[in-house]
Amino acid sequence: MPDLSRLLPARKPHTGNTIIYYIRMKKVMLLSSLLTLMPLHKVNAQVDNSTDKYDRLLLKSGEAAPDFTITNDKYPQGIALSSFKGKLVVLEFWASWCPDCRKITPTMTDLYKKYSPKDVVFIGVSFDTDKKKWQNYMSKNGTDGWIQYSELKKWKKETTIDTLYKVNWIPTMYLIGKDGRIVVGTVSTDKLTKALEETE
Repeated sequence: MPDLSRLLPARKPHTGNTIIYYIRMKKVMLLSSLLTLMPLHKVNAQVDNSTDKYDRLLLKSGEAAPDFTITNDKYPQGIALSSFKGKLVVLEFWASWCPDCRKITPTMTDLYKKYSPKDVVFIGVSFDTDKKKWQNYMSKNGTDGWIQYSELKKWKKETTIDTLYKVNWIPTMYLIGKDGRIVVGTVSTDKLTKALEETE
């Protein structure tokens, strides 16, 4: 922070200048406080916008959600994403080995509990390669209640769905509208939560 002492008089003022002296002191103190708060303000702004650089690379609002077929133990014959048209769909790209994904698991579970009774479909797309570890994580953390799918292939090297949805960071979430178009794509659970709230 810059030295503001030069803005103050070197000696105590005569009685006649006391009022001017204290007015000047208050101005200096106010300026000092503002300068002290500025770095904090900048840090907060960076935190608030920290996800924007990732969100900008995702599919945009209004774009058609690419269709793909989900196959798992519940749907061995496969079920298309497009079959859920007419309902809101939350699509989460994640992996059990991903620290940031594990961090948001409680939030995603809370959203599922709140919105699945309102006919919102939750689909998890995992980039796990070990089926047993993937299923154990879901079972322990209560995320096996909604539709879960994995190609069980190495992310980026062998998977294809990440290209369709421009997933370069996990977790990545999409809210898909009843018309099958993207409402929002984000790496932030706060933005996903806000988008869900706006649908109510």
